Amino acid sequence: MEKISKKLEWIKGWLSYIIYKIRRFNWLTFSLIVFASIVSLLVFYFFWKECFIGFDYESILSNLLAVNGVFSAILITYLFTRITWTKDRKLEVREEAIAISQKITEFRRILRVLTDYYGVWRNQDRSSKALLDHGKFRKIDFYDFKLYLITDSKKNKLFDELYNHDDFSEGISMTYLAMISIVEDRGRDYYWQQELYKDFDSRGIYNFEVVEKWIDIGIFNTISYWLTPDRNLINYLGFRGENQEYIKQAAGRFNQKYADYELNNALIKEMADDIENHYLKELYECLLHLKKGITSINLLILSLVSVSMVFGVLAPFILLLINGQYEWFYKSVAAVASVNAGLMTFFITKFPLLLNRELKWL
Repeated sequence: MEKISKKLEWIKGWLSYIIYKIRRFNWLTFSLIVFASIVSLLVFYFFWKECFIGFDYESILSNLLAVNGVFSAILITYLFTRITWTKDRKLEVREEAIAISQKITEFRRILRVLTDYYGVWRNQDRSSKALLDHGKFRKIDFYDFKLYLITDSKKNKLFDELYNHDDFSEGISMTYLAMISIVEDRGRDYYWQQELYKDFDSRGIYNFEVVEKWIDIGIFNTISYWLTPDRNLINYLGFRGENQEYIKQAAGRFNQKYADYELNNALIKEMADDIENHYLKELYECLLHLKKGITSINLLILSLVSVSMVFGVLAPFILLLINGQYEWFYKSVAAVASVNAGLMTFFITKFPLLLNRELKWL
C-alpha cells in the first residue's frame, strides 16, 4: 500500500506540474506563430502553383532587400534604445545592491567584534569560542550544520559529535556559529577580509550563492531568535570602550535610527531582523536582475532582427548574385519570400502586444 501511495503521489505531482506549465504557456504567441506559419506556407504554395516560373524573381529579391533593410534598421535602432535603457536600469540596480551589501558589511563588522573576544559570552566560552573556533569543529559552517539538522541527510559523524557534545548549547552555540559563519568563510584556514577591519564604504556586492544560502537557512533569523531581551547571552559591558563605540558607529552607518541605541540584545536583534526581512530579499532581487541577460522583448526583437537579416537581406543578396536558371534556384527564391511573409505577419500581429506590454506598469 505504501508503494502504491508513493506512486500516486508521484503521478499527482507530475500532473500538477503539467497543468501549471499549460496554464503558464503563452498561448497567444503560439497562435500568432501558427498563423504566421500558415501565411508563409500559402505564399510558398502560390509559387508552387506557378511552377516556380512566370514571376520576376529579380524584382522579388530586390523588394525583399529594400523592405527588410528598412525593417531591420528600425528593429536594430529600437533594440539598441532598449539595451541602453536596460543598461542604465542595471546600473541603478547595481548601485542599490552595493548600498545593501554595505549595510550587511556593517553588521558583519559588528559580529566580528562580538565573536573576537573571550569572556563576553556570559561565562559560556566553552559553548562558543573554545568549542567552535578550535579543534575538529573549527571548519563546521552554520549552513551545512543547520541543513543537516533539518533534513534527512545521510549521517555525518562530525555533525553528530558536535550536536551531542557536552559543551554544545543550542542557544549559545547555534547563535555563535551563525555569527561566526556570517563573519568568515569557515571552510578556509585563514582568510583576511579587509573590509571587516576598517570603516570605509566597500563597493563590493555579495555574490548570489552566498545570499541564496543565507536566505535558505534563515541565518540572520537565528541570531534574532536567540537575542531576545530575556536571553542574557552576551556581556556587552565586557567590551572595551573603543569596541563599544565602534559597534555604535557601525550601527549608525547601517541605519541612522540606530545611532542612539544602547548596545544590547535589542540593537543586534533589530538589525538582524532588518536584514532577514528586508535587505536580504531586496539584495536577492537585485542580483537576480543583474544575472539576467537579454530577455523578454529584447530577446524577441533580437530574434526578429537575426531572422530578418539572414532571410531578408543575406539570402536575397546571395540569390541575386547567383542569378541561376535552375529549378532549385526558383524554389530557393520562393522559400525566402515565404519566410519573409511569415516573419512580417508575425511582427505585424505581435507589435500591438509589444506596445501594450511596454506601456503597462502594473
